[in-house]
Amino acid sequence: MKKISSFLFISILITSNLSAQSGTLVQETTSASFKMGSMESTINTYYSSDSYSSKMIFSFKGKGLARLMSRDAENATIISFSDSTIVKINYKKKRFSKKKLSEALEEIKSNLNKISEDNNANEVDESPSPIISDTLEMINGFESYKITLVDEDGSEQFIWVANTLRKSNTAKMMQEKIEAYERSWMNFDGDFSEIGIDPDGIIVKAIFGDSEGSFEYNLTKYIDTDTPPEIFNQPKNFKKVKKLKMF
Repeated sequence: MKKISSFLFISILITSNLSAQSGTLVQETTSASFKMGSMESTINTYYSSDSYSSKMIFSFKGKGLARLMSRDAENATIISFSDSTIVKINYKKKRFSKKKLSEALEEIKSNLNKISEDNNANEVDESPSPIISDTLEMINGFESYKITLVDEDGSEQFIWVANTLRKSNTAKMMQEKIEAYERSWMNFDGDFSEIGIDPDGIIVKAIFGDSEGSFEYNLTKYIDTDTPPEIFNQPKNFKKVKKLKMF
C-alpha cells in the first residue's frame, strides 16, 4: 500500500494541472479500493486569468469498523483575485462562508505548515524504472503514450501522458497564486521528469496497485471556455456562516 499512499500524498498536496489562455473546464475522477473500504471522487475545476473554481463530489464506503467513517460530500471552493475573496460551499449542509483572502490565509497557515511536515515525512524515496511506450493510444479522448513503472519487487504501475497537450502559462500562474489557499486532494501534477514525463506534460490516466489495494486516476474532460459553467454558481438559499466544515 506504500506505493498507493505515496501517490495519494502527491495528489493531495498539489493543485490541478490544466488550463487554457481564456479559461478551461477540467474534470478529473479517482477511485480506490483497499482493506478499509473504497472511495470515489469527481472534481470539476475552472481556471481563468483571475479566478479559480473547484467543485468536488466525494464518497467513501468503509468496511468493518471503518463503516463508521463512511461519508458522502459535495463541496466547492471559489477564489476570486479581482475582489480578493474565497468562498467555501458545503452543498450537503446548504451553507457557505466568504472571507477576504488575507483573512483566510491567516487561518490556514498553521494547517499548511502541518501538511508540509506530513508531506516531508512521507516523501517517496523509491525511483522506479520507467518503460516508455513507442505506441500512441487514445485514452479518455486524448492521444497519449504509456509509461510503465517497474518496482524493485517486479510489480508494475501505469501512467498515460498526453502526447501533445501541455500546461498553459495561465494554468501555471494560477496554480502559484492559489497554492496558499487551496490544496486539491487528488490532482496529478508536479515534476515527474525523472520517470520520463515532460515537466509541462499532462497525465490523463494512472493506475497503481499492490497486494493491499488499487488506485486509479482519470482526466475525463478538457474544454476551453470563457465562462464558468453553472455548476459553480453560488446557491442563493444557502446560509452564510463564519466557519464551515467541508466534511
